[in-house]
Amino acid sequence: MWKNYLKIGWRVLKKNRLYTVLNVLGLTMGISGFLMIMIFIQDEVNYDRFYPDSESVFRITSHWGDYSTASYATAPPSLGPRIQADIPKVEAVTRVLKWNDFTIQPGSGNNKDQVFREEHVFYAEPNFFAVFDLNLLAGNKDKALADARNVVITESLGHKYFGDVSPYEMIGKTIFMGSNNPDPKQIAGVVEDIPAQSHFHFDMLVYEPGMNAEIFDSENWSWSILHTYAKFPKEKQQVVTEKLDQMVAAYAIPTMDGEDENSDYNLQVMPVQDIHLNSHLLREHEANGYQSYIYIFSLVAEFVLLLACINFMNLATAKAGLRSMEVGVRKVMGSQKSQLVYQFLVEALILVLISVVLSLLVVSLSNGLFNQLTGKNLQFDLLQNSMILWMFPALIIILTLLSGFYPAFYLSSFKPLQIITRQLSVGKNSHSFRNGLVVFQFATSLTLIICTLLVQRQMSFIQNSDPGFERDQLVIIHNDGEIQNSQREDFKGHFAYSTNVQSLSFSTGIPMSGQFQMRSFKLPTSELEQGMNWYEGDASYLDTYQFKLLEGRNFGETSGADQNKVVMNETAAKQLGISGDAVGQLIIKNAGENDEATLEVIGLVEDFNFESFRNEIKPLVIEYMNDYFLRDYISVKIQGGNIEAGVDELNVAWKKFEPRVPMNYSFLDEDFGRVYESEMKMANLLQVLTGISILIACLGLFGLTAYTTELRNKEIGIRKVFGATMPEIFMMLSASYFKLILISMLIAVPLATVFMQRWLEDFAYKTGIEIWVIVMAIVACFGLALATIFFQTYKSIRANPVKALKSE
Repeated sequence: MWKNYLKIGWRVLKKNRLYTVLNVLGLTMGISGFLMIMIFIQDEVNYDRFYPDSESVFRITSHWGDYSTASYATAPPSLGPRIQADIPKVEAVTRVLKWNDFTIQPGSGNNKDQVFREEHVFYAEPNFFAVFDLNLLAGNKDKALADARNVVITESLGHKYFGDVSPYEMIGKTIFMGSNNPDPKQIAGVVEDIPAQSHFHFDMLVYEPGMNAEIFDSENWSWSILHTYAKFPKEKQQVVTEKLDQMVAAYAIPTMDGEDENSDYNLQVMPVQDIHLNSHLLREHEANGYQSYIYIFSLVAEFVLLLACINFMNLATAKAGLRSMEVGVRKVMGSQKSQLVYQFLVEALILVLISVVLSLLVVSLSNGLFNQLTGKNLQFDLLQNSMILWMFPALIIILTLLSGFYPAFYLSSFKPLQIITRQLSVGKNSHSFRNGLVVFQFATSLTLIICTLLVQRQMSFIQNSDPGFERDQLVIIHNDGEIQNSQREDFKGHFAYSTNVQSLSFSTGIPMSGQFQMRSFKLPTSELEQGMNWYEGDASYLDTYQFKLLEGRNFGETSGADQNKVVMNETAAKQLGISGDAVGQLIIKNAGENDEATLEVIGLVEDFNFESFRNEIKPLVIEYMNDYFLRDYISVKIQGGNIEAGVDELNVAWKKFEPRVPMNYSFLDEDFGRVYESEMKMANLLQVLTGISILIACLGLFGLTAYTTELRNKEIGIRKVFGATMPEIFMMLSASYFKLILISMLIAVPLATVFMQRWLEDFAYKTGIEIWVIVMAIVACFGLALATIFFQTYKSIRANPVKALKSE
């Protein structure tokens, strides 16, 4: 029986080639788009799940001052030990710190004479592996970081230093850390490489008691500097949160000058598994994704798949008249309705199976291109991916039923007497249902077109808007003390007569770095302290970035002349309550602390976006740079358009001052782009899904037009005999579809507008939803529909009417 179903189904599909091709193409595109998005979503939702008990690991974050402007992924140093002492429910607490880049030289192997600059080195505590149960390939988790002479490295870093040796052979080998007076360290542990699906990545862990004494043991509750993680049962999260509130009231608030019991300082707990999609705080290890984008992509992927199923239903019911005689003959010969239903479902199953096989091929071939669009390294492996293994049988069953169920019952319901006596009418209800499906298809496609255009417009706005400073042709050198205080002026003087370097500046902060320090400021006449972003810059800093100076002056070139002088932005002046001229105003930094200082305002700069366009501009104070000994940045403005020559000149100068250490640099415009990585991924994926949905909708419209034209072939012939012109016939054939597309527009425009308004609310600075963008989307959708209908009907309109009427 089933063998006959398959044979007949295959013959029917071979006979109706246009029907088969259109359905296979639509289903293949729909399944391919759905699979690619599901693989992307699978990658996004599985962050920080690669080690045992990851569901029991939490990060503690601090929110100091105004919650919306001072929320940190870090916590004060004293929090970790206090949690361990006061909250017995917590099994372990560990803290990590990314402070500087490191200059490292292997002590043996083929690369022992080579110096490396490592960016992903973290200070960690001996109990790191008590919280993060990572796979240690060699070494002892309890002892690996117990000695200050020990380090833990990843397997790939070990191969980079020592070549093709096993992790066990790496244990005990020596590396030298630091550019001046290198400190020998011994490799005591080799950990498996951290997967891409982690909210932070390290290549090396270092335990440094000296850093512990200076930072880890600090009692300053206002200094959110350490990423703090705790391990405890998930069901105890609420209990731990309540205990943290008690600790804030008991230990933190009393140490904050100018704060009272109503302070909004608080600590929050977040599962590490939620960080990637739900955390966008200051001092994040890396840029994270957005949970809302996962919902968007899931919904769109399901709609794309549904559009392909709708195509199947539309085409199957549209050609019902062409298969009615087959149904009538089968029923007269004794076929039951259930047998006819099975027959039509088998035809749908064959189409789905063919489409699934083709979609596997499409996804595999487009894997590289998809990775370029998403910035990921996703692998489509049918046998290795459990999600794909269970998804395919489910997809085959669901798609077969979804696309074939209605046509099967609809076609099998025809009465044989009406068919044989040619009294069958497909009925108004079937037309209405089919029209409703067409409306749904084009409403979905138009919504996606409008959303895609508006997302692209917002991205273009961000990329082309003036952030308030110069970001093009700026090279950022990450200086880890290689160019020391005493060498700064000599290094700058090296480029005094350069034709490639326009200006050069040292500072402890740069726009878009996301790593700004906070200091409290107040007026001498006020007790109200304001937490503000703060960093130091030299006399060339304002000129290098071309900030607009509204009042006062820049820092002076004479070394030390402007010590204890600051330049602030407009927002800082407003928040401090400075009315009138800000120049000459005295402000107090960190009142009551060891580093309290009275500073004079010598300049006021126009507000500029030193963070994401998602955020309102925050207060910023730039202090004159004087004897800063920790990590800083060298910002270099390249003259003209010769970036390569400028970088080469910088490298030559760098080697004169630090011949052992390679220069580590980046370009500010590229750093700027990385801030909006999630938004760019969304824009790219929306373009792909929109393209697929439009193609599916047009394929469906093409098929419907083909069968409608075939059914009305004789009518077209008669009209032409009576003098109807080509435009008149074209309007007759397309008028009903134009009405459906118009209804689609009435649904899509308000839907897309509401959706995009909600998306744009996440941006403090945004482009509006302008009418011309919507009009352009409508014109594009209407034009594609018009072209599809015209392409299919043109041949029938041009045909000789005699051919259509010769059998009458």
